[in-house]
Amino acid sequence: MNYKNFKTHNELIEILKQRHLIIKDESSVIDFLKKVHYYRLSAYFIPFQYPKDSDKKDIFKDNVAFEDITNLYYFDCELKKLIFSYLQQLELTLRAQISHIHSQKYNPFGYIQNQNSLKRELRNKNIFLFYEFITKAQKEKQRASEDFIKHIKDKYKIDDLPLWALVEILSFGSLSKFFKLMQLDEQLKLLEFFKMQNIRVGIFENWLESLSYVRNICAHHARLWNKNLVKKFRLDSNYDFLHQSVPTNKIFFALSVLAEILKEYSIKLEFQALLAKYPSISKESMGIPQNWENLAPWSNL
Repeated sequence: MNYKNFKTHNELIEILKQRHLIIKDESSVIDFLKKVHYYRLSAYFIPFQYPKDSDKKDIFKDNVAFEDITNLYYFDCELKKLIFSYLQQLELTLRAQISHIHSQKYNPFGYIQNQNSLKRELRNKNIFLFYEFITKAQKEKQRASEDFIKHIKDKYKIDDLPLWALVEILSFGSLSKFFKLMQLDEQLKLLEFFKMQNIRVGIFENWLESLSYVRNICAHHARLWNKNLVKKFRLDSNYDFLHQSVPTNKIFFALSVLAEILKEYSIKLEFQALLAKYPSISKESMGIPQNWENLAPWSNL
């Protein structure tokens, strides 16, 4: 197999220049490539190059400078930072509400001891979701190094954690699974907390699962701004939210979901400021319609 040979920073610059990229200051480009891997950065070349199936494959379009690429890269970094900060807030809220709602009904150990507390019959194909969740929770507990876990085990001589402790080590994905396993009356209480009583529970389940996927993209610093999301969001046609023409596999839909759930926060102002800071970024590539600020939930914020 023919692998690509190692290239020095100067050699990489020559390749970019041969592909018609404007480089004004080679030393600043080298400084940048010392901090951001060339292969990672190459994902941001694509919007500025001719199509891959054309005879100008890999060639940059006219008047494209290295600064145009870094500008897009920095925008994507700030976009991920914005989204991740609100996903963290949602994660904290889910921990608090899931623990409170479920423990109030069943007690802190009800999730494992009470056969009726979680939907143990629920399954995806041949996999029972309850046992999948318990297995994942056990692994997360084993990986966790928090002092409070050791304290609980030593003090109470137990292996299973009370829910108020367990939620603190669950990943976003595991929290979304727990919500899916909760009984309907508990799920409705959580939706009521978020002032989303009119949405279908199944749609909210999908939203949490899809947000977990987006969170993983942010956490691994992968390209996000124009990504076609593998885990698509679903739209409830009877719920006042965006409209059918807005793509459900783009990051704008994920932002809109966060804005709907976290109504009390300033996500709209921060997103507007980010777009204003980078006016050259294509909104269409993110799935943003022209009148996005007039659509719910943005029009209500």
